[in-house]
Amino acid sequence: MIYLLLSGLSAFFGLTASLGATTLLRPLLDAVSPLEPASIAMLCTMATLAAALVSAFFALGQPLPLHQDELILLAVGAALGGVLGDLLSARFLAVIPRETGVLLQNALLFTLVALPAVYFGALSRSMRPLALTRLAALPVAFACGLLASFLAFGAEPLTLMLYFLLFDAENDESAVAALTVSLCAMAGKLTVLLIRSRMQIPDAGALLWLLPGAIGGALLAMVPAVHDRALRAGETLLRLSLFTSLLNMAAAIA
Repeated sequence: MIYLLLSGLSAFFGLTASLGATTLLRPLLDAVSPLEPASIAMLCTMATLAAALVSAFFALGQPLPLHQDELILLAVGAALGGVLGDLLSARFLAVIPRETGVLLQNALLFTLVALPAVYFGALSRSMRPLALTRLAALPVAFACGLLASFLAFGAEPLTLMLYFLLFDAENDESAVAALTVSLCAMAGKLTVLLIRSRMQIPDAGALLWLLPGAIGGALLAMVPAVHDRALRAGETLLRLSLFTSLLNMAAAIA
């Protein structure tokens, strides 16, 4: 039941605040779940992918703000990054102790969530966007997809920040780019995960609770009236995610 609640709340508030469905879920599971990091990564990957599919389904009925060629670059780059990120994550967790893995992954997660918060909070008013060619979307998607896959959290805040900073993109363009990167990176990661596990899903019992929560939270976030009322939760969610990552780091050190 705890997986249902955590995934549902994380998906709902994360999507309404444009922070991603599992930006809060990943550190929370590290804090409260007895599962191994590899199992937590699988659960977060499935939750992110499920929530991204819900968001993509609702986005199909609207005009896409990005050109088809740019979407292809984003999809290819993110998928390749997702594959490589999972391979790196598996190797990383195989050679270091669990506590060290939790410490380093939460430190990286903290950084990737805090940087966009600092940028949108203060630096965006003083830093001029670079307005690069959109062909650079491929390496950007690859880098974001790799980090998203390595940490199994989607990396939507990072993609949003880079699209604003590097391409001087509009809000809707950045949102579609973040959704595309999250969806394709998690699809690439899940493919490699299933191949490595020989099509066996570990801790399937937890997944049966987690997936309905992620899908339900994502569906609720798509309701306009509910979405508008929940926007204020974004700052609180961000602080909670950062605080939880710090707690996980402190627990790993202790």
